[in-house]
Amino acid sequence: MKRENLGKIISIILLLFWCGLIFYFSNQVGSVSEDSSSRILLFLDNIFKSNLNNSTVATFIVRKLAHMFLYFVLYILCFFVSFYYDIKRNTLFGFLFCFLYAAGDEVHQLFIYERSFGVTDILIDLFGSFLGYLFLNVKCIRFFD
Repeated sequence: MKRENLGKIISIILLLFWCGLIFYFSNQVGSVSEDSSSRILLFLDNIFKSNLNNSTVATFIVRKLAHMFLYFVLYILCFFVSFYYDIKRNTLFGFLFCFLYAAGDEVHQLFIYERSFGVTDILIDLFGSFLGYLFLNVKCIRFFD
């Protein structure tokens, strides 16, 4: 198998896996999702010897950072797909894909118990995508030249 074909297959598999992971997280009922955030805060409490676990603000920050991270990686994976499939407007492709996936994800959450649609979550997801764009252009673009 040619290296280019292997790159195409792997890039699509990674993108689909990541989309599935985002779907998995958004498919959790609100209380399960809150529990995941609490476990992360408990872990941070143990490391930094703080009392973040009882903080509403800390929970909010962890949840929004999770959104940004998921879409940061999603944008990077979109870039690799566009690179291997020779999509000329890879920046537009990445942002459009991330926006549509974020909007679809928020609509999906309308049907999940204790979850809701949030325009701010879409904006946070797009900010994560933008950070992925910046990361690729500042740190990694030399790899492709």
